[in-house]
Amino acid sequence: MQDKHDSLSVTNSEKNIVAEQSGVPTSPLQLDRHGLPLMPQPSRFNDDPLNWPSWMKWAVLIQVGLFAFLGPFNSAVVNPSLVLLAAGLEVDSTTASYTTTCAIIAGGLTPFIFTPLTNIYGRRPVTLFAILLTIAGGIGSGASTSYAGVAVTRALCGAGFGGMMSVGTSCVNDMFFLHQRGEKTGIYVIFVTNGAHVAALIGGFLGAAKGWKWDFYIGAIITSVPFVIALFLFPETLFSRDEEFLTSRTHERSYTEMLWNFKGNMIPDRQLRLSHFTHSFTMLKYPSVTFPFIYYTLAWTFINILPAVTLATIYHKFYHMDAGAIGACLGISLTIGSVLGELCAGRLSDYIMYRMAARHDGVRKPESVGVFGLQIGSTCLYAYISDCYKPQTPETGVLFNLGRGLSFFIPFAATPLANKISYLWAWFTFAAILFVTYIPRWRIAAGKPTFHRYM
Repeated sequence: MQDKHDSLSVTNSEKNIVAEQSGVPTSPLQLDRHGLPLMPQPSRFNDDPLNWPSWMKWAVLIQVGLFAFLGPFNSAVVNPSLVLLAAGLEVDSTTASYTTTCAIIAGGLTPFIFTPLTNIYGRRPVTLFAILLTIAGGIGSGASTSYAGVAVTRALCGAGFGGMMSVGTSCVNDMFFLHQRGEKTGIYVIFVTNGAHVAALIGGFLGAAKGWKWDFYIGAIITSVPFVIALFLFPETLFSRDEEFLTSRTHERSYTEMLWNFKGNMIPDRQLRLSHFTHSFTMLKYPSVTFPFIYYTLAWTFINILPAVTLATIYHKFYHMDAGAIGACLGISLTIGSVLGELCAGRLSDYIMYRMAARHDGVRKPESVGVFGLQIGSTCLYAYISDCYKPQTPETGVLFNLGRGLSFFIPFAATPLANKISYLWAWFTFAAILFVTYIPRWRIAAGKPTFHRYM
């Protein structure tokens, strides 16, 4: 069950603090088990995701984690078999890697379309549609016999998993209080980070045994499983926290209605507008979004995507490894590293937030979180930005998806640069670029966004 909290008497100044940070004034103020104000304050309705039983929250969290896992998985599952793919399509391995680039680009761009739709029509229907696109793209890639066919269907698959990955941070913020988000975001992010690593393990041995086509088919098959589960265990998490709406509300949705009662707009009086598709770019005017976005983009590019699209060629060229051995080298070490990193990230950031809040009259400040390592960095950056701008979490999540999409340039640069100046100096250059982009962040002077205050 959710954390126990009591309705204790507090001062008006404390109420004003919570009202300002959560966006919704509340009375009486509800506290967490440490005696600190809950943020955001839950409504009186049982269908409010903040009031859901623990099993429902965990069910949705694991599912959106799987959705996010399957994005990099579908993107990277063929990477250990790129040499086989190149031979089958009669192109060189560098050109074959561009099919992965097509998926990455599409996956980075489609959240700009999917996210505004999830903010109006709901997380559930848009996500289910995105999963179907991913499955169709995977089947199409496996069935394709030409380079052009694989490239187009890979882009379709990427368009789908971009939508699957765009909903995760939104659902986490819909369901969990501020003091819980570090751990829960960490669980979500560990799925994101390890999708490509596990794909390398499976794709390498499967490609070696059955051929590159089955790398695409296995992605479609595995993605079908969470789709079936989501039909029954993925209720709608979008919920309006507008005070006027909550005051006038009389009907409370049942679990069945949260699954199947789709009536168009999930938020009363909200209509889809063209400006909704540009809100993510608006968030770039805030330094607390821009600098983490830059750092995350380069960290993801050089630490995750660079090995994925180059090591198959490198290991085959220098060590004469087959697809299975390449997949093992990629998958095992990277998975271990990300899991160890997460042990130092999510729950630790929640603890730091609690300790700092206890020293500052219950006020939790996102700047209490630090960054080191890709996994720790991913968790902390996701949590930091969502804590800074909770109602705008979907838009900032789109930027992180865009950051992953911008990694498409690395296949064009890495191998040619390495051939020119050696792999040692090429990789040193990438590490140096990543190092200098870690810049301290600030937030207060930039103010707050004015859209989505109802969330």
